[in-house]
Amino acid sequence: MNTVKVLKTQVRNQSGLTLVELMVVVVIIGILATIAIPNLMEAQDKAKNANVIAAAQALTSNIQIAAVDTGGIIPESVYEIEELGAIKKLLNPFNKQPIELIEGVVDPEQDMPGTLGYEPNVTLARPFRAGIDTEPELEPMIGGYVVTGLGIIRGEPAVIVALDNG
Repeated sequence: MNTVKVLKTQVRNQSGLTLVELMVVVVIIGILATIAIPNLMEAQDKAKNANVIAAAQALTSNIQIAAVDTGGIIPESVYEIEELGAIKKLLNPFNKQPIELIEGVVDPEQDMPGTLGYEPNVTLARPFRAGIDTEPELEPMIGGYVVTGLGIIRGEPAVIVALDNG
């Protein structure tokens, strides 16, 4: 009978985790979470920026289609673009609302991420590099236009895309 009690005690002690083992598991999970969460947030921002770029490209295509429909005349204002229906179904990925289209180049200090800007009768003086150039350099061009988009780079609002009709 004595040996039965000893065996039961040994089985009971081997079946569970000790407090120290449980604490080690919790600490490891915490370390993994602190590594993974910032990477996941950065991936989310990159995906939202990709959506802003896609919206800017779609808007550029819609403006080109509208220009063909109007005999090659590009819209002179945001109002004309809205009247042509060129921004329908474009959503801001940051707030899931319709894209806000503004006159001129987007300003990271004033505009919300996901905003698109429209500037008629200009083109890019040189290619715009997201994260390197602070804003696109424009030069006059009759019948041209530039679309700019605002997203997030390294946690800060920034111009992430500048497309012209060329």
